[in-house]
Amino acid sequence: MSLYRGEKVLDGTAFFTDTLPFYFNRAEETFDLQMHSHRFVEIVLVNDGEGFHFIDDEVVRVAKNDLFLLPAGARHVFRPGHTGSHRPLTVYNCLYEPSKLRSCLEHLPGFEELSRSKLFLFGEDPAAPPGPGWLHLRDDDGQWSAWFRTAYREFTERAPGYLIHLYSLFIELAVMLERHLGRGEFAPAAAPDNRVMEEVVRRINASFHHPITARNLAASAHLSERHFHRLFRQYTGCTFNDYVQKKRIEMSCELLASTRLPVQEIIRAVGYADRKHFLFLFKQSTGVSPTLYRRQTSQTDRTDRYK
Repeated sequence: MSLYRGEKVLDGTAFFTDTLPFYFNRAEETFDLQMHSHRFVEIVLVNDGEGFHFIDDEVVRVAKNDLFLLPAGARHVFRPGHTGSHRPLTVYNCLYEPSKLRSCLEHLPGFEELSRSKLFLFGEDPAAPPGPGWLHLRDDDGQWSAWFRTAYREFTERAPGYLIHLYSLFIELAVMLERHLGRGEFAPAAAPDNRVMEEVVRRINASFHHPITARNLAASAHLSERHFHRLFRQYTGCTFNDYVQKKRIEMSCELLASTRLPVQEIIRAVGYADRKHFLFLFKQSTGVSPTLYRRQTSQTDRTDRYK
């Protein structure tokens, strides 16, 4: 059963006690959940299945071993990839009150050395919102999965000594995150995004000569338009508009060199409706007009033929 059914904002009163400022859960995500936020920190590990994580105004494709650290105030919800899957989208949840947990841990020797992780996990001070933003990690070595399994078991079984063990697990969590951040690995979850962008680029390459927009491609990839532009630039090294323009100019050069099609037909063939705009972009890219480009390539071909 999900933690968030029927609620938009959670303050933690349903989960925490004076001795337990944390809560662990394992849930199957469904389509009847709603966007929500909370006044505590949440760490989520995707245990199985595939789907999407809506965070504020972004949409992230998720699969097993994706992990998210969500500060207080972040609006989010998980959605399964589709109904009827044999592998439903299941997650582990760790909820905690950062100020109370920090007050229990900050006097331990070495706590102050965890400069990166304590910022994300607890904030600068007990009254501050935790962390500079949400994190998306990948559990490639199984450390986070093992941590969640142990913590969930201790929390649900409550065997003798479970309380001190759970507090010690948060120290382990802080050390794990500190070392992870220290290696610069706080955004290794790009692999699923790369697969999405690979498909986007394939579609552009196949249909750039037709009307094509970032908005439509973003929608088909289940991404917000802003997040789409960010991922596209990371993947290709240029903007969406620059990439499409480059493909169209390259094709127009090929048609000018290999066919006798009129320039106006070539303009339409590569996806432009505005002749003046095309001529400006073409000269900006090649340094010459389409007519001069065709003449130059024709002269080069004749010269090469008689060498």
